[in-house]
Amino acid sequence: MVVIRPLQAQDGPALRAFVEGLSPASRYDRFQYVVKEVSPALLRLLVEGDPRTHVALAAFEAGTLVGEARYVREGEGAEFAIAVADGWRRRGVGKRLFHALLEHARRDGLKRLDGEVLAWNQAMLGFVEQHGFRVRFHPEDARLLRIELAL
Repeated sequence: MVVIRPLQAQDGPALRAFVEGLSPASRYDRFQYVVKEVSPALLRLLVEGDPRTHVALAAFEAGTLVGEARYVREGEGAEFAIAVADGWRRRGVGKRLFHALLEHARRDGLKRLDGEVLAWNQAMLGFVEQHGFRVRFHPEDARLLRIELAL
C-alpha cells in the first residue's frame, strides 16, 4: 500500500536511493541535467528546503520511496516537479502525489503551478496535459516547454 506524506530530513537516504535508482533517462528528465549520484549538497537542497516556500511530498511503499513531488513558492505561484520510480509508473502514484501537492498549493493560497519540461519528455507532457496544464514554447531554450496550471 502506497503512503503519501511530507518528505522529512530523515528520509535523506531513501531519497538518495530513489534518485540513484531512476534510469539515467528518468534522472535527466527530472533534473534536466546528468545526475550520476546525489551529492550531499543536492540531497540537502531536496530534503531541507525552507518550509515557508518549499513543499515536498513522498510516496512510500513498504518503506521504499517510489515517488516524490514538490513545489517552491515564487510569489503567487510555484514551480513544481514530480518523479516516479521507473517500475512504479502508470500505477497511479504520480496522480496521487500530484493531487496531494495540489491540495497543499490551494491551502497555501497559490494561484498557479508552473514548470519546465524537456520537449521530448512525452510521458510528462501527457501527464500535464491530462491535468489541464497549458503548454507553450520556452522563450529562452528550445529544448524546454513551459507549463502552467491556473489554480
